[in-house]
Amino acid sequence: MIIGKNIGEYRILARTRLGECGLVYKAVHIRQRQTYALKLLKGPFDNMNPAHCLFLEKLKMAEKLLHPHIARTYSLESHGEYHVVPMEFVYGQNLSEKISEGPSTFDFVMKVAIQATDALILVHERGVVHERITSNSLTISAEGHLKILDFGMNDLPEELEAPEPEDDVYSTYYFQPVKPPFSGFAYLAPEQVKGNPADARSDLFSLGVILYELLLGGFFFEGDNLEDLYKQILERDLPKLSQVRVNASSSWTKILRALLEKNPSERYPSARNLMSDLQRVREGNSLDRPCFRSKNQPITRRLFLRHFIGEREE
Repeated sequence: MIIGKNIGEYRILARTRLGECGLVYKAVHIRQRQTYALKLLKGPFDNMNPAHCLFLEKLKMAEKLLHPHIARTYSLESHGEYHVVPMEFVYGQNLSEKISEGPSTFDFVMKVAIQATDALILVHERGVVHERITSNSLTISAEGHLKILDFGMNDLPEELEAPEPEDDVYSTYYFQPVKPPFSGFAYLAPEQVKGNPADARSDLFSLGVILYELLLGGFFFEGDNLEDLYKQILERDLPKLSQVRVNASSSWTKILRALLEKNPSERYPSARNLMSDLQRVREGNSLDRPCFRSKNQPITRRLFLRHFIGEREE
């Protein structure tokens, strides 16, 4: 059992599950008297293994992401048989729990959208993509601020994952947040499901699903297995927002539609574009169309079916 023991200068306090990067420990740095979320890894790292090199490269990029709405990732440390990745420990509520409590207010969802988008502007303009944003990797801190977790942890090779101890009996401290089934996959963008690389638009799709679920007060893509889940992501359109919330504005509908387009070329091209529209709506203005769409934009078959066959936007 590892709880109660020291790894380097860290005293392991409890098991916890924050985000989607598997088993994480709550630990206190003895000298600093600071609490961290600690990810334990087992070595050795192989400099000739492309997967190991990619993980270390992304971890170094994550260390440089300094933003009030991104949970800090600190430098990899080695202590005996373990490598450890210290991360900011966020006290608060995961959005998966918030969703399960019922529909959120538009003010709350706007706050989440603005803060998440502000963080993604920084991230994407530095060439970083999260790739696995979920309702479980977005947390509202005890102070009421959004924090995005797990940057740099999505490409952790399985063989480097420290195994869960079989004799861990500290269930009192075990934190298992509410999750949708297959939560680590339920927010993938359609292009990711198809096996294509993720880009900034993929993160925006994931964020769009979370914003919609907050307004819905429930999870949307919930398959009995991964095949069923992926089929829903590829084929199932989210119902028009006004069908979920009768007081939803047409502007909110247009923003969510543009976030949740199946084809990434029809989606918001950047977090900065999204922020422009969110700020307009927050200031009380209405949107005729998302800012990146011109009046003379060609109508795709999908948009034609939506507008003229039965899914007309307000």
